[in-house]
Amino acid sequence: MVKEFVPATDKKMTVKRLFERINTLLDEQTVVVADVGDCLFGAADLTIYRHTEFVSPAYYTSMGFAVPASVGVQTANPSLRPIVLVGDGAFQMTCLELSTGAKLGYNPIVIVLNNHGYTTERFLQDGPFNDIPNWNYHRIPELIGKGWGFEVRTEGELEKALQAALANHDCYSLINVHLDPRDTSPALQRLAERLSKQL
Repeated sequence: MVKEFVPATDKKMTVKRLFERINTLLDEQTVVVADVGDCLFGAADLTIYRHTEFVSPAYYTSMGFAVPASVGVQTANPSLRPIVLVGDGAFQMTCLELSTGAKLGYNPIVIVLNNHGYTTERFLQDGPFNDIPNWNYHRIPELIGKGWGFEVRTEGELEKALQAALANHDCYSLINVHLDPRDTSPALQRLAERLSKQL
């Protein structure tokens, strides 16, 4: 059973709380499209009801999969609404496919986990090569000329952004969620603990 999510209005967003809130969004009309990295690890704790409600790549070099995959999902079944989970690094690779989706009238809710770099790779080997330039992701709709953008730093802001995104059916919504670069999903933390015991 999915627990009710009660936002602590001024509390800083964390990956754990973000996925707890996403879990409450899922129903028969939504499909989770998760990119690789911590988006995929975090999605492991979501409650998925049917095999058609979750799409992800199986291979790490498929980074950037989620945004174009959401176009494929809505092309295959326009009645489904994608909840797209994508890290900022993956988003920078393929984000302009939002333009294709906008042209076709699709309306995914794109959640960018903005932690300024490649989180999973930081666990493997830390260094400045894992840091990426910060974009104003929530302003991408201004570039494309369609869509809705939201910037989120707190649980209260996330709640407002999600409510607005859910009410917007005419185009995509992009939610730029600022996260601490060292914050990770509980699933990635569990994996790191298991691997550390084997080394």
